[in-house]
Amino acid sequence: MIITCKACGFDNSFEQPYPYHAGFGNQGFLYNDAGTLTLVWESYDPTYSKLVGPVHPWMLSEPQRATIEQSLAPAPDGGRWRFSNPPRCARCHAPIGGSLASGEIYYLKYPGSVVLGAGPPDHTFESVLCVST
Repeated sequence: MIITCKACGFDNSFEQPYPYHAGFGNQGFLYNDAGTLTLVWESYDPTYSKLVGPVHPWMLSEPQRATIEQSLAPAPDGGRWRFSNPPRCARCHAPIGGSLASGEIYYLKYPGSVVLGAGPPDHTFESVLCVST
């Protein structure tokens, strides 16, 4: 899939057939500060639910969002995962989509992203927290 940046015209390439719909997969997603990595988790992950209750990520209140953001370890690049971070162009770094905080429900999966629940059994929401719950 190609997303052309409106700011510079660069064709950002993603190894996915279309933007993924978080609601259809019962998933949450955040982008790192650089907007070039995606964190994806399952809405029903027990550790996530322990932090904010049985609430889908797109329905979280501001205090619940803050709880999640403050609980997460830094992204692999050292930046933070934030609900307000949009996906960004690999060339000029302009936004090429919306954030979960802006109401966007579709997400882009960048190379090197962290997709929880899709790997080893210990690849859960707890594995990306600063401290265990």
